[in-house]
Amino acid sequence: MSLLVVFSVTGCGGSKYPPTFKTTGTVTLDGKPIEGATVSFYPIGTNKPANGETDSSGQYQMSSFNQNDGATVGSFRVAVQKQPKVEYESTPEGTPYDPSMESSEPQAASDMGQSENSLPKMYADPETSGLTATVAESDSNVFNFELSSK
Repeated sequence: MSLLVVFSVTGCGGSKYPPTFKTTGTVTLDGKPIEGATVSFYPIGTNKPANGETDSSGQYQMSSFNQNDGATVGSFRVAVQKQPKVEYESTPEGTPYDPSMESSEPQAASDMGQSENSLPKMYADPETSGLTATVAESDSNVFNFELSSK
């Protein structure tokens, strides 16, 4: 009986997602690799958006449906931005909530650990970045983005 269930799940219809293809590259600013930047592919047409994050060498891998699964076929406008990581304090599990510890005044974004994009602003918007990518049915979709601070 269980073999029949496994067969019916894997044997009919294939994947519920469109195919993706390995999509990688490197992001640099004035020739130096950028660590911790988010690379976002915005579709031109009906393809699916994709995102990736650069490592210490500026390299990224795109993800559409699952981690590092690549991008769908098609053309994209690209945005790159780098926001600092936000760390939140947490209460140890089992500690009772104490409403007197909260402030009634709203906090400014800078007080909550949020700050501006540390890359030139133009790259954060796919309409002004000037960056594009066209993903093909191939395992060699490599898009290197050389950003300039000038």
